[in-house]
Amino acid sequence: MKDESKTKENIFTEKIIKPEVLFKSIFNFSPDAIIIVNNEGIILQANAQAEKIFGYAENELINRSVDILIPERFRKRHDEHLKNFIAKPRRRLMGVELGLYGLRKDGTEFPVDIALGYLETESGIIVLSTVRDITEHKRMEEALRVSEAKYRGIFENAAEGIFQTTIDGRILSANKACVRILGYDSAEELIASVPDVRKLYAEPGRRLHLVRSIRMNGAVSDFEAIINRKDGRKIWVSINAHALEDSTGKVTGIEGMVFDITNRKRAQKNFQVLIDGAPDAIIAVDRNFNILLINTHTEKLFGYSRLELIGNSYEMLLPDRFKYKHAKYCSEYFDNPSTRIMALHMSAFAKRRTGSEFPVEINMSPVETDEGIVIVIDVRDITEKKK
Repeated sequence: MKDESKTKENIFTEKIIKPEVLFKSIFNFSPDAIIIVNNEGIILQANAQAEKIFGYAENELINRSVDILIPERFRKRHDEHLKNFIAKPRRRLMGVELGLYGLRKDGTEFPVDIALGYLETESGIIVLSTVRDITEHKRMEEALRVSEAKYRGIFENAAEGIFQTTIDGRILSANKACVRILGYDSAEELIASVPDVRKLYAEPGRRLHLVRSIRMNGAVSDFEAIINRKDGRKIWVSINAHALEDSTGKVTGIEGMVFDITNRKRAQKNFQVLIDGAPDAIIAVDRNFNILLINTHTEKLFGYSRLELIGNSYEMLLPDRFKYKHAKYCSEYFDNPSTRIMALHMSAFAKRRTGSEFPVEINMSPVETDEGIVIVIDVRDITEKKK
């Protein structure tokens, strides 16, 4: 029984890793270079990683001056630093001193980060240096700097207004175009003068509508609003924006572009006044024949309100028996758009909201816009002419 207990004790003792074995393992397999020097700067030990990153063979660094690992322009400063360190030893973590470089055996330099420690021995202070090659880190920093500079250049020089706000309405950033659209002299003035972006919106609740749309869909396009400029003038803007989210997916802000569409809205208004005076129904449609715009006579002729027509298909104004033929005709028309007149012998008919039909003469004209070809359709009721 006594011998069995002793055997177990021996087995347990053998399983304990001796401190010197543990230290040697850590020393040799560390991902960073470890260099131990005495108080005169002579290298006592260097691990495999130190030999690898500095380009030396095994044990080639032992008993040599640590100066061989330091670019010549830094050696005088390093010698003074070592003397001060020996006189007043202290631990230094990585990242404390920037702009450090190592020197390889082949004469090439590379950026490093160094942590320092020390041990007091009978022979004096010995210094433990942990050296990390940060070449890749520096390369990534430079790539990030270039990327940020490029983004900043695009941000500042873009013709469109670019902005970022918090979800509760605090302006985080605005480029020159955005500042100019709003009538301010600088982004700093805008941010200081408008603590709550909701105050820029002339229509109560319009900003809330924007936020709700972004929360629901993640983004908005062509969101129109009336904005108060610094000088008190009101302008129309179109906003394309998307949500900014934190790591949990919570919407924390809005980023987007803003365009001044005041002139376009003014032109649309003038065009609306012009077509409202026309004796015929005027209908503008896109490539899919969705109704974009109508005049007052269209409402009277077909019996629909403007809200009931805008955004819906032009086919709602056609008798069912003509819809297939009309869809084919429209597809061919966009391939070769031109001003065309549907003559009386074509027996064109339209359908009112009540379902009643009436004969019409239709003129179609293509108009080129920034969004593409728009077709303007002139619909004339020829009921009296047919009698």
